[in-house]
Amino acid sequence: MKFQNPKGIFSVIFVYAIILSEYYVFVFHYLPYRYSNNSGSTIFIGIEFTLIYIIIHWAYIQAQIQSPGHPSPDLAKNYQEHILEEIKNRTKKHTEIIQKKRKQKLMKKYELAIDEEDEIFDIIQTMQLDSYCFKCKNIKQPRTHHCKECNKCILRMDHHCRWVNNCIGMKNHRFFCQFIIYALLCMSQCVIFITIELFSGTQLKGNSKFLCQMCALTCLLLCLSMGTLLSFHLYHIAKNVTTVEFHIEEMKTDNPFRKLKIIDNFRELFGQLYINWILPLTENESKTKITNDSFEL
Repeated sequence: MKFQNPKGIFSVIFVYAIILSEYYVFVFHYLPYRYSNNSGSTIFIGIEFTLIYIIIHWAYIQAQIQSPGHPSPDLAKNYQEHILEEIKNRTKKHTEIIQKKRKQKLMKKYELAIDEEDEIFDIIQTMQLDSYCFKCKNIKQPRTHHCKECNKCILRMDHHCRWVNNCIGMKNHRFFCQFIIYALLCMSQCVIFITIELFSGTQLKGNSKFLCQMCALTCLLLCLSMGTLLSFHLYHIAKNVTTVEFHIEEMKTDNPFRKLKIIDNFRELFGQLYINWILPLTENESKTKITNDSFEL
């Protein structure tokens, strides 16, 4: 497994520790007690819970090891020299304007000199143009960002996630969402089954009772936080906006990447095959087509 940042391995180990501990408590402390009272349904719950647990690991590993998507390393070679120079100059100019406006917003002052050209600067139009990354020395197609953590340009970059130690971009955003969905399915079962047992005069005793209490509490807190995170991402996918773009005010009223149908916005990340929506399967590279409206500045 290739880690983008060696320090991020500790975050990944922490996530695995949480997943393993919840599974251990539910399967080896709660289910054996339930089996003595209701063997039939317990076997079904155990099998179903284990299958979801396997998919959690599958999706989590996919989010870690799959590339989020990078521009072709020789993309700049496809441009004529004068066009490439024009893109470089345009990028420098737009970067200066954006930095100036950012500084104004932070200072909440407008004393800085604004050129007439700055006033007519349209960030939405700029986001739909090719730009140049002076760190990667390559073309950045629309909706592509340079990640400081990975030190690479990421196609349709959403954010850099320390918990998977990888950037979340066009090619692994689906796995990230699937991991959260299946983790929520597992943890919600822990909360529901254990809580019902604890409040119905449980006969769980000693370490098993304490571990089940801690498991239910931990899963409840994680369900609240991860549920909020999942809602945030699904809402943005439905609107065809990334976490990076969410912070651009103009995108809230004028999103050039949003498609008319919500399902088409989901297909852009989850793919055309619905089996890929359910399982974290890796798509064939030849079938993964990048369209002009699938990128970031």
